[in-house]
Amino acid sequence: MPAPRVGMLLALLVTACACKQKAGEGGGTGTATGASGDPAACDQLQGKVSGLYQAAAERTKMTPEEVADNTAMVIAECRGAPDRVIACARKTTSVAQLESQCLAPLDDEGSEGLQFQGK
Repeated sequence: MPAPRVGMLLALLVTACACKQKAGEGGGTGTATGASGDPAACDQLQGKVSGLYQAAAERTKMTPEEVADNTAMVIAECRGAPDRVIACARKTTSVAQLESQCLAPLDDEGSEGLQFQGK
């Protein structure tokens, strides 16, 4: 009797994996795998992310150094979690959308920035 259960379990597992992969290929939430899990693919986002921060800088008086720092932090986070960030970031049209939907939330003390400084 155990053989049919194992077969049924394997069939369910294969189906679940296929559905997860299919969602990430185009119709997913933007945070599933499928776009690219390769951290090197994050470099392709550099221009878009920089452009979003430059557009925000015009409204907020952000300095060029702040634009560069924010862009570098997004790319660094992307390299750490490319499956979560890449597809989502490609769809964003503003810094607010990028930061709220694609990146890990910031904590009140700002300690998340320490990871980018190697501390």
